[in-house]
Amino acid sequence: MRLSNLLARAAVAACSVALIACADPAEPEPDPAAAAQIGAAERLPHTLPAPGEDSPRYVGLWATTAQGCSNPAWRFERDGISTQGEVSCEFNNVRMSAAGYEIAATCHAQAPATQHNIQISFAESAGAMMLTGGPWDPAPSLVYCRGL
Repeated sequence: MRLSNLLARAAVAACSVALIACADPAEPEPDPAAAAQIGAAERLPHTLPAPGEDSPRYVGLWATTAQGCSNPAWRFERDGISTQGEVSCEFNNVRMSAAGYEIAATCHAQAPATQHNIQISFAESAGAMMLTGGPWDPAPSLVYCRGL
């Protein structure tokens, strides 16, 4: 065989292998018996609100668990936080940071007002908002329930 024929065959073989590797694998047909065992589809877990220019990302109703969203205990507004009867904070200064937000706040929690530096960050993979530096010990991770 001539060298040009060998090179042409090698090129065709390489292209064929590349096309086979890039092809979508065949999807298996769903197993009706397995689907019957699983039951009805459940709603997807709560996701974080998208970053926006109109309102800070933290604004909305939040809870410590998805089950808590039936009566969310945390209410975040542009200028403050309130929880069900325990803590309220007025935001004095809100700055965006690389992780989320840094907030200077005056908080009331069954005692005289205290100053706090609250940091808010978001864990996309966990679908959670984390708080640090506020009057909570330990600071909770929260799931987004819905907008105000």
